[in-house]
Amino acid sequence: MQDELTPGAGEGSGAGAGVRGGAGDWSRFRLRSSAALLTALAALAATGLIAGPAAAADQPAGRCALPRTSAHHSLGVDTWNESYPRPAEALDAVMIFLSFPDSDPLLTPDELASDHFPATSDFFRRASYGRFDLRPHPLLDWVRMPADSTSYAIQRDWSAERRTAYLRDAVAAADARVDFSKYDVVYLVADPDAPGVDSDATKVVNFDTPLRADDTDIRRIVTVFENHPPDRNVLAHETGHVFDLPDLYHRPSDGKGDWDTHVGDWDLMGSQFGLAPDPFGWHKWKLGWLDADQVHCVPWGTTSRFTLDPLSAPPPAGGQRGNARLAVVRTGENTVLAIEARGSTGNDRGACSEGVLIYRVRNGTASGGGPIEVVDTHPRTEACWDGSVYPPLADAPLDVGETFTVVKEGAKVEVADRTGSGGWTVQVTTG
Repeated sequence: MQDELTPGAGEGSGAGAGVRGGAGDWSRFRLRSSAALLTALAALAATGLIAGPAAAADQPAGRCALPRTSAHHSLGVDTWNESYPRPAEALDAVMIFLSFPDSDPLLTPDELASDHFPATSDFFRRASYGRFDLRPHPLLDWVRMPADSTSYAIQRDWSAERRTAYLRDAVAAADARVDFSKYDVVYLVADPDAPGVDSDATKVVNFDTPLRADDTDIRRIVTVFENHPPDRNVLAHETGHVFDLPDLYHRPSDGKGDWDTHVGDWDLMGSQFGLAPDPFGWHKWKLGWLDADQVHCVPWGTTSRFTLDPLSAPPPAGGQRGNARLAVVRTGENTVLAIEARGSTGNDRGACSEGVLIYRVRNGTASGGGPIEVVDTHPRTEACWDGSVYPPLADAPLDVGETFTVVKEGAKVEVADRTGSGGWTVQVTTG
C-alpha cells in the first residue's frame, strides 16, 4: 500500500462516515436527515451552483459539478488546479535509475523500466478512452548516488531531513545527463537490491518549495523503491497523485485494521491490487476524460430514466458518442451521489461482479480521509474471498431487477434491464 507525502507531513487519515441501507431500511428514513437535506438543497437553489471549465452551466451536468475546495486533492470538478499537470493528450515522463556505493545492481535499468512500462501507459490509455498518452523516457544507465543507501534511512514514514537529502542528491547526480525542462513527470527508481532500500517507501513527494534544475521548478517527484517484479498497478497509483487524484483508502491511525473499507476494489487510488481498478467516473470527469455531455445530472425531486454504458468499455466505433457513463445526484453544497455501470472489460476485466455502482463524493474531504465511499447495496453478502482486497464491497453493484434506496440521501436506484449493446437501463427517484 502506498500513499503520498508532503515534506514534513503525511496525508491525513480519518474514516468517512458510512451509511449502509437495504430494502428493510426504507421505512427508517429519518425526518431529521430529510429536513437537513432539504435545507441544504434549498440553499443551493437560492445561491446557484458553481460551474466552470469542466462543466459549463449550459451543459446538462453543470448543476451537478462540485466546486473545487482547498482540501488536498479536492474532488471538485468545476476548475483544474494548475499546479498539477493535466493528463490531456500527452505528457512526457523521465525515469532515472539510482545506484549506491554500497551495492552493485543485480538488474539492469532496462529490466526495471519493463516492470512499469508499457503497462502503466496502457492503463491510462484504456482509462482515458485513448485521450491520454503517458510517454516514458527511461535513462537506461545507472546514476550513482553520492552516499550509501543505508545513509538515507529510507522507510515508509520517512524523516523530512533524510528524504530531502535523498531527493536533492538524486536530482543533482542526474542533472548533468537529464534536461528536466523537457519532462512533466519525474520518476526516481532506486536499485531494489541495495541494502537500505525499503519497498514500502514508494510515494509521491510534493515540495513546499520546488527543487530547481535546468531553469525548471520540480514540484513533485515519484520515488520508486519497488521490488522486482513490483506491486501490480503501483506506478499508475502514484502517477494518479501527480494528476491531483486522492488516496481513497483509509489508513487506520494505529496502523492496524483494514485499509480498504471505503472503496474496496473499485478504483486504483484505493488499492493498486483491486480487481476492478479503472478510475471512478467522477475521477475521469475531473481529469477531462469524460465530457459534461457524458454525465447525466439527475434533477432533484424527479424520477429520471437513462442508459449507462459500462465505464471501462472502449468508446463506440465510428466516432459515435454513445450513452452517458456517469450519473450524478446533487445531495448538498459539497456532496453528490454518483452512479456508474461497471463491467468486466478493459482495466476492469478482472472484476468480481458487474452492475450499477453507487458511491458518495465529498469535495471538501482531503486525500486519505474518505472523499469517496462506495455504497454497499448487498450489505449481508460478500464475494471473491480469494482475490478481492475487501470482499464486503466486491458485490456492491446492483444487478438487473434490483432496487436500492440510499437512505441518508433519499435516492432510490433501480436497474431495469440491459440493452442489446451492453448498456444498463437505470431509473433514479430522488426526494
